Amino acid sequence: MVIEEKVFDISSLNVWYGEKQVLKNVEMFIKPNRVTALIGPSGCGKSTFIRCLNRMNDFIPSFRHEGRIEYEGTDLYSNELDPIEIRRRIGMVFQKPNPFPKSIYENIAYGLRIFGEKKRSVLDSVVEDSLKKAALWDEVKDRLKDSALALSGGQQQRLCIARAIAVKPEVLLFDEPCSALDPIATAKIEDLTTELKKDYTVVMVTHNMQQAARVSDLTGFFLLGDLVEFDETKKIFTTPSNKLTEDYITGRFG
Repeated sequence: MVIEEKVFDISSLNVWYGEKQVLKNVEMFIKPNRVTALIGPSGCGKSTFIRCLNRMNDFIPSFRHEGRIEYEGTDLYSNELDPIEIRRRIGMVFQKPNPFPKSIYENIAYGLRIFGEKKRSVLDSVVEDSLKKAALWDEVKDRLKDSALALSGGQQQRLCIARAIAVKPEVLLFDEPCSALDPIATAKIEDLTTELKKDYTVVMVTHNMQQAARVSDLTGFFLLGDLVEFDETKKIFTTPSNKLTEDYITGRFG
């Protein structure tokens, strides 16, 4: 019997904000070096789910959860784990590009400085490497001192990916990373996502089903807090097991 490797193993996950339950008995796993897409209508729990994976929901006072999320075999919500270290290992890129109001260089170096890196040679090397991995180096290598805010939206989003990469995460969480971008910038992020899975595990929330079909290996369909179906992307989009999944991907609702 083949034991499948899992980066995350989620069992019986229930989440509430105050009295409102937003996730119900979610059972799921995330495989290493794969792109896992999460699809479903707005407000169905997708973003809440990925924010559970790096404990971003800890910042919301009304948040509470039951069930278990194991990260590489350890309870993610164990008191023994440092949430700051978790967020270093599990990076996140948000819906709207959010570069710091600093230079392109300092956007990348900032996280390293926080973790105590002072050597200029190390900072230079990581800045270059991160921008190359984010497919941005050739566009900005001659303007690293310029403000990151002068970049286009698509470039800013790739800068945010480079910033996440710089602190050497194991997982990248993308929360609708292309929703504010034009089609050309979106295509660049999609190409980049396919490249990134060689080095990272990627979990992507997307409202764009074609995008999920193009870039992901596995897809989970959420509806009203339930994980309706989770399977190989090809199966989800060609022969889904659940009628609700079929209705959603064929545009009957959503």
